[in-house]
Amino acid sequence: MHAKPPQIGAAFPMHQDYDYFPHRLNTMVAATLYLDDADPSNGCLHVIPGSHRWGYIPHVHEGSHHLPPEEYPLEMGTPVPMRAGDLLIFSYLTVHGSTPNTSDRWRRMLLFEYRSPLDSRVTDPEGAVGEGIIVRGVHPNPVPREGERY
Repeated sequence: MHAKPPQIGAAFPMHQDYDYFPHRLNTMVAATLYLDDADPSNGCLHVIPGSHRWGYIPHVHEGSHHLPPEEYPLEMGTPVPMRAGDLLIFSYLTVHGSTPNTSDRWRRMLLFEYRSPLDSRVTDPEGAVGEGIIVRGVHPNPVPREGERY
């Protein structure tokens, strides 16, 4: 869950989710389910339309994974207001970030990440749980091949 409390929810710089869990085939998509209405005043996402076509962009790794703010300011993105119950789906290569919550309302959303079962991680996750869960169907290759990580 990503939650921005009223008045104190911090901004999150522009970034790609790829940097958290890179995959070989880049099939990963994010699905964000909104539990509250979201707009620029309470920290809705800002995305750069079409940025998923740019491929991976090297990130800064100070405090968290993010793009250099001077090159990718939040204002560069298009705000994506959402209503409670809305679902936003985008590639993990999409450049996105969020503004601070300056309102008196919460901004909560659930984040789910999905990938093809044929895709595999480039690196092992750090402290992640639930890796390799099959949401639907049967994994076509239940035993990783040499060099693959699920």
